[in-house]
Amino acid sequence: MSKELFDQILPENRGEVDAHCVRTLFERARQATLLAPLGTLFIFWVVHTTASLPLAIGWMIINSLPDALTFALTTRYQRNPPSTGRIAAYHNWQVVLRILQGLCWGSAVIVFHVADDATAFNDIAILAVLAAISATNVVSMAPSFRTVAGFCISTLLVPILYSIWLGDTIHIKIAVALSLLLLVELQFGWDAYRQFAGGVHQLVLNQKIRKQLEMRNVELDELNRKLRVIAIHDQLTGLYNRHFMVDQIERQRELFVRHGNICSIVLFDIDHFKQINDCYGHAVGDDVLVALSRRVEVLLRQGDALGRYGGEEFVLLLPMTDLSAALHLAERIRCALADSPVILKPKGITVTASFGVAQLEHGEDSDDWLIRADQALYRAKENGRNRAMA
Repeated sequence: MSKELFDQILPENRGEVDAHCVRTLFERARQATLLAPLGTLFIFWVVHTTASLPLAIGWMIINSLPDALTFALTTRYQRNPPSTGRIAAYHNWQVVLRILQGLCWGSAVIVFHVADDATAFNDIAILAVLAAISATNVVSMAPSFRTVAGFCISTLLVPILYSIWLGDTIHIKIAVALSLLLLVELQFGWDAYRQFAGGVHQLVLNQKIRKQLEMRNVELDELNRKLRVIAIHDQLTGLYNRHFMVDQIERQRELFVRHGNICSIVLFDIDHFKQINDCYGHAVGDDVLVALSRRVEVLLRQGDALGRYGGEEFVLLLPMTDLSAALHLAERIRCALADSPVILKPKGITVTASFGVAQLEHGEDSDDWLIRADQALYRAKENGRNRAMA
């Protein structure tokens, strides 16, 4: 499946896939440098009886230099990750260092070859180490086929050519075996790279899909928030709408039944509002409704709810407020409206309002409560308007 995903890597995702592969390559290369001294010490142990000590130590030092540079490079990469544009340069350096490392490993066959050794024990022991190292790196360097190919070829090509140059039967067989091993490693390295890169591509796609889903969720949350606001607010005035206010009135009635929390409502509408629409037009009438809403809002306490009940009629829900306090607030609102114009353009327009106040009583439902407030409003209009009655 991952190999199929490799063939489906989109050009726009290639850079991100390569970045993930190089990042993993450096993590694995750093771990490999910590294990490499074991192979170096094993070869030293094999050849210490047949090779001069200065030669063996010199080879060990030279063989350790590419690993030391790799360790330094990968440590720097992890501490200060490069920009996307510089990842390719870091990758190229890693390929070069792995080739140099492979050449150092492969040179051991030449450096420690024992002439006239019919059994070729040293060569075979060293080659066993090289075969194990190159095969292991096929897996560890799977995120980069260039690195796999560079390391395996540089590690095994030197022993292959040297064995062919020696020309005896044993070394020719060794050269053939190493050539087959190299071909197998390159094939497995290519397959491992395709599988790894395909898996990374799937990871990149999943991350993009997750980000898209997160963005969509944010958009949906914002849309739902706006819909909730629209669902409970009057579009013109921004006050709560009738449906929401009726729901809140019922909730306050339930609180009164359960806990005895007192509550009052105030119904009020603008006196002679039709004359404003007839004289100035509906646009000015709308401006009056909005300006009145803002003026009333500043007089309310936190927890009070003001809504547009319909047309020029408004409802005010006052939790934990008795009839006397509700009447007092209605009178304050009435005076605030009548004292000064609510709008100044196209000309100053002052409005008055009539108020009906009712406190919730035992045994009545929301409809009865609203009917009593509406009856009080009707009496206020019958008694000359611009007044509050309970």
